[in-house]
Amino acid sequence: MRRAIPRKPVRASARPPEPSAGERVRQRILDGAEELFAERGFFGASVRDITEHAGVRLAAINYHFGTKEELFRDVILRRATVLNAERLRRLEAVSTRGSRDARLRAVVVSFVAPVLSAARADPGFRNYCTLIAQVASSRLWALSLVAGPMNDVARAFTEVLRALFPGAGGRALHHAYQFLLSTTLYAFSDNLRLDSLTKGKLRSGDFDALAGSLVPFVTAGIATLCSSRGRRREKSVE
Repeated sequence: MRRAIPRKPVRASARPPEPSAGERVRQRILDGAEELFAERGFFGASVRDITEHAGVRLAAINYHFGTKEELFRDVILRRATVLNAERLRRLEAVSTRGSRDARLRAVVVSFVAPVLSAARADPGFRNYCTLIAQVASSRLWALSLVAGPMNDVARAFTEVLRALFPGAGGRALHHAYQFLLSTTLYAFSDNLRLDSLTKGKLRSGDFDALAGSLVPFVTAGIATLCSSRGRRREKSVE
């Protein structure tokens, strides 16, 4: 008879370490600042407003971030870094097979879906959506602080669109990405516009419904813009 090999006891997976007290304070400040910046803008939310809202001492801002400007940058980068990493991961997984329409839709989904998933998982992410929509539509100096990571994502998506539409020029491709970006930002801004326009029948905070309409809308728009038919129409616009 074969000798039975004793099994090693299965150990429970180790729990992630608890954040330190300092890190908990830092995250509280980021959450509070994100909410107030989304509500009032950069200039409308003072450092004292943020510390009172977060329930921390005034000196905590200087200790963890240095200046209000650096705090604002970290508020934006905290979620943008995770969001863009997920976008690039999904983009790399887009199949090179199948129809162009199907692949284009997958590209659009890879850009939109991470926002929807994050908003579902973390209610606080909605503050970020409102804030980043405001920042993107302004000329705030803060854009220069986060331009590098944002540009990397833009180039990656533009190159995939170039592969899908090899006959499209640079203007059409960059415009296509800009429309993808701007439409997504506005759709997830939760600006209460739909609530007002429809007297509450539709809600700007219904991200699932908005994403369901956004994906086919933007997919069709990019296809039209970057196709040969779209290029002919572009030339005819006066």
